[in-house]
Amino acid sequence: MAHVFNPEERAKLDSPERRADMPPEETLVKAGIKPGDVILDLGCGMGYFTFPAARMIGPKGQVYALDLSGVMLAEVRSKAASSGIFSIQTFQVAHAKLSIPEAPYTLALISDTLHEVDDKAAFLAAVSAALKPGVRLSVIEWIKKETPKGPPLKERLSEDELQVLLKKAGFTEPAAAPLGADHTLYTCVKKKPE
Repeated sequence: MAHVFNPEERAKLDSPERRADMPPEETLVKAGIKPGDVILDLGCGMGYFTFPAARMIGPKGQVYALDLSGVMLAEVRSKAASSGIFSIQTFQVAHAKLSIPEAPYTLALISDTLHEVDDKAAFLAAVSAALKPGVRLSVIEWIKKETPKGPPLKERLSEDELQVLLKKAGFTEPAAAPLGADHTLYTCVKKKPE
């Protein structure tokens, strides 16, 4: 089984180092966010991208924040309530089978999550099934080389591996762009059925 992030270490998810390396607002712009978007944030953690996305999409948008960890989701709900943000809905998902709530998504984001998934093909197939053709998908993953922080090298995905996985799941060939020192941002679109 792949290593799953320990919620006890959640302070790492919103550190000054991470903000310097991967500023959330700038990253969301690169991912293709627009006002009014309905966003699927898979592996939302404590809301590193969830909250900036909720502000950026404005009152007509919605963020569906999904995570394995009830602890992380409780933190998202608490922060949303104390911030007066009502456009975020949280959903706890099971490790074994990804169940995605139905919504008119316009952008899906998977950040630092795919390497933790055991059955990546099934996970991406579930994401693909939840999205209509033309919906954008942005995947952020660790580069496949040793870095001072991050998951073990054997758990990381190469650009070739991600290209194959995404295309098999029904997405266009992803464009890859460096993101900070340790990550790559892959952007693609759900294809129309052939």
